[in-house]
Amino acid sequence: MGLNWRKAAKVGVSIFDQAWLSGISLLISLIFVRELEKDEFGLYILLFNSSLFFQGIGGALLSAPYTTLYPRKQGPTRRAVADIYTRSTLVFALGVALLAFGGYLVYAAATGDALLTLAAGAGLGICILGSVSKDNTRVFHYSQNNPTAALRDNITYGCLLMGSIFAMIKTQMVSAAAVLMAIGLSSAAVSMPHLFRPHARLPPDEPNHVAAPASSTRQLLGEFWSCGRWAVLGSFVTFLTSNTYPYLAAVSFSKSDVADISVARILSMPIALLGAAWFNLMRSRLSQWAAEERYEKIESTIRMSVAVALALTVLEGGVLYFFGDLIRVVFGEKYANLQTLTLLWTAQTGLAFIRGIYAATLMSNDVGYRDLSQIGIITLAATVIVMLVASTTPYAASIVLALTFLELLQIALILRRRHHMQVRRCPAFN
Repeated sequence: MGLNWRKAAKVGVSIFDQAWLSGISLLISLIFVRELEKDEFGLYILLFNSSLFFQGIGGALLSAPYTTLYPRKQGPTRRAVADIYTRSTLVFALGVALLAFGGYLVYAAATGDALLTLAAGAGLGICILGSVSKDNTRVFHYSQNNPTAALRDNITYGCLLMGSIFAMIKTQMVSAAAVLMAIGLSSAAVSMPHLFRPHARLPPDEPNHVAAPASSTRQLLGEFWSCGRWAVLGSFVTFLTSNTYPYLAAVSFSKSDVADISVARILSMPIALLGAAWFNLMRSRLSQWAAEERYEKIESTIRMSVAVALALTVLEGGVLYFFGDLIRVVFGEKYANLQTLTLLWTAQTGLAFIRGIYAATLMSNDVGYRDLSQIGIITLAATVIVMLVASTTPYAASIVLALTFLELLQIALILRRRHHMQVRRCPAFN
């Protein structure tokens, strides 16, 4: 079978899109380390993490059900799904931005912290508004099988943001508040036009002039909620396992250990980038194939994807194990003893890639989302227990080991539910 160059090109665009965004984020962090005081940098991390939390909730409530429903609908109903998604994104982004700003003001007044200025609160609200809108717009592009449009928007976003930051550096006005505002405004500039005019991006053969009946719209809202409500807990669990480990390390160990853990994770970034790119590109396709009952296609894709993820993980682990000096070359002498941590992060990231592949197969209907929600409850309980145990050990690496165990647990639970789904709903899987 010959290589499908169009598909290969889209995969390449998707990978570059994710790499571009990650590179922008890394560059901002490096600039902040040089330009900001530690307290100001800490404030940025805290507020930006808050923005990530709301982005995750917006993805769970809106993007997850949208990518499930959109491929299954046709004609005016498909247009209605796009309408609900884009309008709900605007309402949600504005609502949570105002909510976060109000919560920030209350907390600032209660603590009296001089760093918690009104400008920083406004930056938080604007960052949430723009970031939620941009993330959901990106999902919209991928649902149209158009990663090139997503990449074009993100390149524009990156250029606007970096131009703003370099202007701040030249005028000596770099601050957490200013950069959060720049992130939000740059995000809004590339996303809002698509959200206000979503049908400009629909395929030419989509009927744009026929509206779905009101009863159908109410039914679709119910379908959105049926999927989204189950995805929220999973988003919350993902946030806990992905964004809280530095705080646990700081409390249980030392700031030096936090630095070691964070730096060691950087070398697993290629696997994480490929995992995110795969999920962006394939999630809506799996839903489409499920709607068409092309179960063999789903199974062959999953087997091949898992094999690739395993191969990449083993390859990177082998390189890090046999060429340990690579860590010293990349990070310098003070980070030379990170081989164990980098190997653990490689295993954890590879397992997270595989977990995402299997989880995507459950995201083709509301039953699968309910299963993922139940898995999220179990994982949340396990996270609390495992992290408490890890924090009592004398080794900071135990935190990464705990995260690796949690990925294995989730894979086992997903595979069990996936088997039940195959037997219950999809005999053709067998």
